[in-house]
Amino acid sequence: MSDTPLDGAAILDSVVAFIRRFVVLTDSQLIVIALWVAHSHAPEAVDITPFLAINSAEKRCGKTKLLEVLKLLVRNPWLTGRVTAAVLIRKVHAECPTLLLDESDAAFAGNKEYSEALRGVLNSGHSRDGLASCCVGQGSNITYQDFRTFCCKAIAGIGRLPDTVADRSIPIRLKRRAPNEKVARFRQREARTSALELHDHLAAWAKNNLEILRDLRPALPDALSDRQQDGA
Repeated sequence: MSDTPLDGAAILDSVVAFIRRFVVLTDSQLIVIALWVAHSHAPEAVDITPFLAINSAEKRCGKTKLLEVLKLLVRNPWLTGRVTAAVLIRKVHAECPTLLLDESDAAFAGNKEYSEALRGVLNSGHSRDGLASCCVGQGSNITYQDFRTFCCKAIAGIGRLPDTVADRSIPIRLKRRAPNEKVARFRQREARTSALELHDHLAAWAKNNLEILRDLRPALPDALSDRQQDGA
């Protein structure tokens, strides 16, 4: 990689251009997603991480494709569908991945005990000090352990998320591509090759600017709620 200082704005423009090749999104959606991608490379700089809520009213609107595209750009990606709460808690605690959770509508519409456990893990992971407590060990050695649940998360599905999850999210509403809206076919092998340098630039920029990002205190509009300001 060149020793020339990385231009953050130029990197974000490249992220927008890369995503636009494969998914139809509005300009404002692309900007938000590009900023969230950059945010995923510096989780150490924030105390709150807003979720991306990628949803649509029907199938075949590009939700899974968008997650696949994001997988090539974000830090330490974990793209998965249904995952048990126990696995989710332990993997997030051990690896602090960028969770790309697909088919959330099926998860939240299924077994109530599972959906409530999933909702609790997601909600607690909105803030850096979020924890989930689970039993560990066997027999007379059973005890409990607190697991960290904080990590960046994008959650895709049909319809709305549970209110408490949606309240912690930035909504990205997708619709079916119109006949006049053209995108390139997403072939993961070829796309990964072209995304590699961009991913590395994002990682290097975040590392070089981590202390600056930690100290940033942007002015926030009063019109935003406290929860919205947390994620801004």
